[in-house]
Amino acid sequence: MSSALAIFGFLGLVITLAAALLRQLPDLFSAWREARSALHRDGDGDSTPAT
Repeated sequence: MSSALAIFGFLGLVITLAAALLRQLPDLFSAWREARSALHRDGDGDSTPAT
């Protein structure tokens, strides 16, 4: 009985984590696009400042 409860608790945790990740995907994609466009604006893609 307790093993079934543990399995359902684990499945609930996995589903909750997957739902949280899926909710954050649009923000992650927009941040990725913004970072890539910033690197392209930098010219050669080198983000280190020139000295």
